[in-house]
Amino acid sequence: DLTGIKKAKGGKTVAEIYAQKGSLKGKQVIVRGKVVKYNADIMGKNWLHIQDGTGAPGSNDLLVTSTGVAKAGDTVLIEGKVALNKDFGAGYSYAVMVEEAKISKQ
Repeated sequence: DLTGIKKAKGGKTVAEIYAQKGSLKGKQVIVRGKVVKYNADIMGKNWLHIQDGTGAPGSNDLLVTSTGVAKAGDTVLIEGKVALNKDFGAGYSYAVMVEEAKISKQ
C-alpha cells in the first residue's frame, strides 16, 4: 500500500528522479518512499528498492545503496547521490539509482 506517501520537502518523487535523471546525475536528491525490497550486506552495502506510488512500470521503483538499515514495509526518507547506467554484472544493471544514501525512518 503506497497511499499517503508524501513528497519530501525540497525533494523529488521516484517518477521525477527518472524523468530528470540526466540533469540529476551526480547530484544529491531527497526522496520519500516505502521499502519494497531489502537485501543486507551485499558488496559491503545494503540494497533497497523504494516506491512512492509515482511513475509507471519501469520508472516506479528506485534502487538505493546505503550503509543504513531498513526493512521491507518501512517508510523512509532517502538522501543520496544519483548514479546512472550502473552495471554490476550477472544481469544486475540499473538505468537510475541512488548511492551512498542516508536513511531516516519516517
